[in-house]
Amino acid sequence: MARKALVLAAALLITIAGASAERASPHIPSSKPFNVLSDSNYEPTTVTDVNAEFDEAGDILDDGIGRRLQSSTVTTYCSTWCQLKNSLGLTIVGFLLVCLSPCLMWKNEGRHVKELRRISFCKNKAVVVPNADMPSDENIGQLVHFVGKVSVDDDAIEFHPGALNVTAPLPKALVIKRTCMIYQKFEEANRQVKNDRIGAGQTTTTTYTVKEDWTMQPQAERLEHLPGETNSRGIWDELVAHSGTPESAAPATPILNLPPNMPPQLAALLQQVDLTKAPHALSISKAAHVGEFSLTKDAIMTEQAVFQSEWMPLPAELIAYEIEALPELRKDRYGNLTTVEEGDEPVNGDVLIKYEYCADGFDASFIVQQVLAESDPETGTPQHKFSFEKGRVLDEKYCISDDLGVIWMVRRGRHDLPDMIKMATEDEKMLTKMLRVLCWVILVAGWMMLFSVITTLLSTLPILGTLGNAAFFVVALIAGTTCCCGVTAIAYIRYRPLVAFGILAVAGAIAGLIIWQIRSADHPPTDIFSVKLASLIHTDNVDVAVVSTY
Repeated sequence: MARKALVLAAALLITIAGASAERASPHIPSSKPFNVLSDSNYEPTTVTDVNAEFDEAGDILDDGIGRRLQSSTVTTYCSTWCQLKNSLGLTIVGFLLVCLSPCLMWKNEGRHVKELRRISFCKNKAVVVPNADMPSDENIGQLVHFVGKVSVDDDAIEFHPGALNVTAPLPKALVIKRTCMIYQKFEEANRQVKNDRIGAGQTTTTTYTVKEDWTMQPQAERLEHLPGETNSRGIWDELVAHSGTPESAAPATPILNLPPNMPPQLAALLQQVDLTKAPHALSISKAAHVGEFSLTKDAIMTEQAVFQSEWMPLPAELIAYEIEALPELRKDRYGNLTTVEEGDEPVNGDVLIKYEYCADGFDASFIVQQVLAESDPETGTPQHKFSFEKGRVLDEKYCISDDLGVIWMVRRGRHDLPDMIKMATEDEKMLTKMLRVLCWVILVAGWMMLFSVITTLLSTLPILGTLGNAAFFVVALIAGTTCCCGVTAIAYIRYRPLVAFGILAVAGAIAGLIIWQIRSADHPPTDIFSVKLASLIHTDNVDVAVVSTY
């Protein structure tokens, strides 16, 4: 949930930043179509990158069949009155952000304390299993820590029967997947904003051009601003029919109305494709285990960074050279199935099918709850006696039982219990710091938006407009930082009273010492009186100061 919240907050922040930049910046960079793959571990090695080719030719590039790609230019003007109305909207948004950001900060501090308590629970309650091949029945229902090698023994896996299945089951594979891509068109928006010399009006010129790239699902049939450009589905529907029933096909993901200046990686993340739905496919070995603990499908799919981090292409001999039901497909030199002929550039509607797998044989470390394995539906007995699941965290302190949810820790490599606790703590601290910075940025942006009406009025005067924006940015920075520190301090008192009062005590002692020293310097505790020794020394008059120091 924390990762999803971070992604959504980042999307909100980028949207806000884009709106602000569109008002203030005279130059807005062009947006890029997302880079087709929501799977961060996917590394396309067989797809021809045509981005540079399109960038060089611009909107006069020929698409391979003698037709020039279309472009469209839209010019809009927003007067000073229009800008003031937009500023009122930004002021409302800024007010909401100023109210929302402290709440997010408060929740983040509470979440951080809760996660640290959960990690501490694992540290205190986890039982170390020295050998994963010989777990004890006494640990059933308890948190255990064990380390072992992931293995599928002699099991071999394949996809569901169909034309796109491999020619033979693949041994020693933990997971295999089939990724289908289609070459589609996207809109690329290049915006330029020109401010009026007198007044706050702006002229925005937006040029829409066509960008083509590989994507994991068909896009809209017609582009919104370029109705003359259409997307072909090619043989995509045939792929669905020969790799799974229409009912199991992945429904078309609605094209989100994302900001044009959103980074391609974030846009791809927000438009994820389910790789378990046709024509894509994902198969997991049922024999996977670590010692005497069987690996569940839920664990393999949930902890992808552990079990699905190293993808390799399937051996070429397991992929058919030709498919009778789909004669348009051919096998390329890299072992992929594609409709692109050797030496040709891809055209709209072409498809590419890539086969990959994750091998077994790597080490993994676990802090999980030990349970009895479920029986095999075919044999009636489990292949391995034990399995694992997330453990319930019940923190009992001061005669109070606090339910903190469920937890497990799974990491790639061999790590003992202290190392896993240390890494989990460091990861949690890093996530908390990132969320703090994100909330602080949102808060500063909210304060800046509160002054949108004033900055818009000042922008009617060129010099005062620039100085006013800088001055209000400094004010927003100070106000946002002060609010952030105040909310964090109050949250510390609420969620970490001992730490908070300890910090306050130390700070108070240091402040008291500083004040005492300053007062001592202004009023030194000395008594000075002079005794004239003229009668004793006739040659010189000497004033002797007798100082009594207490």
